[in-house]
Amino acid sequence: MIDPKVKEVVLAVVDSLKDDLVQLVCDTVKIPSVNPTFPGVVYEEALGGETKVAEFLKPLLEDIGLKTDMWEKEKGRANLVGVYKGTGDGKSLIFNGHTDVVPPGPEEEWTKAEPWSGKIADGKIWGRGACDMKGGDVAAIIALKALLNAGYKPKGDVIIEDVVGEEMMNTEAGTGATIERGYKADAAIVVEPSGPPYRLGLIPASPGVFYMVVTIKGKAVHASMRDELIRPGGGGAKIGVSSIDKAMIIYQGLRKLEEEWGQTKSHPMFTRPGHFTLHPGVITGGPSGAFVISNESKIEYAIWHAPSDSEEQVKKEVEEQISLFAQTDPWLREHPPKIEWLLWWPPYDVPVDAPICKAVATAYESAMEEPVKYYGFAAVDDAAFLNRAGIPAITIGPGDLRVAHAANEYVEIAELVDAAKIYALSIVEWCGVQRSRK
Repeated sequence: MIDPKVKEVVLAVVDSLKDDLVQLVCDTVKIPSVNPTFPGVVYEEALGGETKVAEFLKPLLEDIGLKTDMWEKEKGRANLVGVYKGTGDGKSLIFNGHTDVVPPGPEEEWTKAEPWSGKIADGKIWGRGACDMKGGDVAAIIALKALLNAGYKPKGDVIIEDVVGEEMMNTEAGTGATIERGYKADAAIVVEPSGPPYRLGLIPASPGVFYMVVTIKGKAVHASMRDELIRPGGGGAKIGVSSIDKAMIIYQGLRKLEEEWGQTKSHPMFTRPGHFTLHPGVITGGPSGAFVISNESKIEYAIWHAPSDSEEQVKKEVEEQISLFAQTDPWLREHPPKIEWLLWWPPYDVPVDAPICKAVATAYESAMEEPVKYYGFAAVDDAAFLNRAGIPAITIGPGDLRVAHAANEYVEIAELVDAAKIYALSIVEWCGVQRSRK
């Protein structure tokens, strides 16, 4: 239970800092900080943007009394961590966010504002990164500033992390580097945008996601020989084999598995059925063009799996399904597809009765005067790696994933203020506070 007097004073100070909050979000959006490892990005041209954001935020943290640490695990990409040392006898709390953003895409699609404008219009801040996730980064800073300005100090340490690399799972350069450097706490809040379906929903779980590539071999021959491959009485595989035709067998097999998952895979935080899917994002054949029977095809998959499923279990299910459907075809029996598991972003699954969930729920309900809404995250974020390091981590932040990564990205100003209020009261509830000495 949060003391009503503390609540009243702290929330009033957050409201008084609204203009500062808005200006800081605008200023950070104006700093291009595209992840330099994003596909299609020229690394050398994008490198350094994340560092510029960290350099901008560093004096802001220092001005409110945090001891800062700025360093590069990967050259040209600086992480920033600020620690506000608690007065003692309180639990510590991390606020984690990332400074990298995805490319803006075609500028002509930005009809509301230019991508790096930080424009204010219609009660929103517009620009790449406003939602994902510079709004959350700044809201956490303002939350701590408001608490201190209100005359309260946290009993436990408060750690603010602004890291690189989340958009491309460069964990070893970002959040993983903070853990390696020794930054740990009793719990963490990741300030990633947590809508939809709910505004500022509390996320205790996320799916895991694999990046898998399946390569199917064929046998090249002149395209005029296709009738030999597909008509009764033709020479068949003695003449040639279309890798595209064979890839469709594997595609259909995994499509069938996806349908099975829609009926059999469930989790209490994912109320919408069928969220766990096998998405074929890229299918390529060739590489010699339309006048050659393709000798190799690839299908690139993003596989979203239930939090309760292990890495090994998912791989086993997928590999068995590919093998099963390969056995239905004479060519694939003799030339089985090659499977490459290129990336795994692990899930997380924090019980709703865990202390950090209860504390943030109390803060939310005190700030918003309505019950908190729990649900499973549609996407993934760095809470996964904090949890794997033994730091119970949940996600709650301003913004709507439906506009993240899209043209005309924005974050609502009212939601930024509400997020800062929830974060400030989360510090009160989790860390404990005491009055500052005047």
